[in-house]
Amino acid sequence: MSDFYGAAKKQLNKLHIINFLGNISIAGAVWVALLASRGFSMQEIMFAETVFHIVSLISEIPSGFFADVLGRKKSLIVSCLCSITSCLVMILVNYYGGVLLSVGISALSYNFASGTDAALAFDSLKEAGRTADYDHFSSLQSIVYRVSYGMASLSAGLALWMGYINAELLAIGLNLIQLGCMMTLRENVVVIRKKKSSLKERIRACYQESLGFLKENPKARRLIFRNALVGAVDVLLLFALQDKLQQAGASRVVLGPMLFAMYLGGVLGSMLAEKVKSVKLIRIFWGCLLMVLAGAACAFTGNPWFMTLGGCLSAFSDDLLQIRSDVALNNMIPESSRATLISVSSFCFSVVMIVLSPIAGLVF
Repeated sequence: MSDFYGAAKKQLNKLHIINFLGNISIAGAVWVALLASRGFSMQEIMFAETVFHIVSLISEIPSGFFADVLGRKKSLIVSCLCSITSCLVMILVNYYGGVLLSVGISALSYNFASGTDAALAFDSLKEAGRTADYDHFSSLQSIVYRVSYGMASLSAGLALWMGYINAELLAIGLNLIQLGCMMTLRENVVVIRKKKSSLKERIRACYQESLGFLKENPKARRLIFRNALVGAVDVLLLFALQDKLQQAGASRVVLGPMLFAMYLGGVLGSMLAEKVKSVKLIRIFWGCLLMVLAGAACAFTGNPWFMTLGGCLSAFSDDLLQIRSDVALNNMIPESSRATLISVSSFCFSVVMIVLSPIAGLVF
């Protein structure tokens, strides 16, 4: 069992590295500011965000099937290749249609990765008999995400100075390093065992198991929706603040540190998440919903410092609820369709984002 645990630890460490490389890109962290600097309006930018989630809506669950049926390692590799393609389109197609195409391909990249890394990690720990360690992994993944994304946001002024083409080229370089790391991952045993069955049988079994679980578990459905609602408000607020902080008088020099401070709020939420295991999830939801709405209200004060505080509070709430929901959901769902069912959570998030993105474009 110790050999399995050692292999699982190596697997989890690689996933942390992949997570870091995937979010340190300044092109991805400050894409709203980069598009605004190119003359696109907030309505156009938020419509692009809507396109992102329409594509996600269509491809999220099929990508989960891909991971569970054909391989979680393969799914992550496809995600990385889509990310590289998205960057190339953004560079080579210099008009709004190119932006929408790039955003759509980026959504595919997100789809093939979302849920896949969590499924790969949880089942690697399950193989080693250490599923209790997933709580720590989920918290650390969230911290790595916020710190790396925050570091990229800290370079917002640099990104605007160097221009979107150089920022996208840098992203491609990071993707290539990420791809090399993905190639060394080990596939889950539960996926390898499925190779004995035909592709049709694997797809049918995954579909029936996933659908059956969702029908019989209203608690899981409520958990997925609540997490999506808080997450959508947080994401839209942090996107909008990239532009609104500049409108409120924040210079390029302080824009990056302000965005970084917001993501540190998420780090605090991730750290606290492990300490509130005994608190009922419904209570955590209501507390986080109130905090994220209070954070959104700060965006209308016109004061950059209060706006930054609001973003920090919003990120704190989102990460706290996300981790507790992630752990609870992974402990509910069957292993052979884990990536698919986690993709349902991302699917729900995209539905909420499609509804709220155009509204956010008008409101902000």
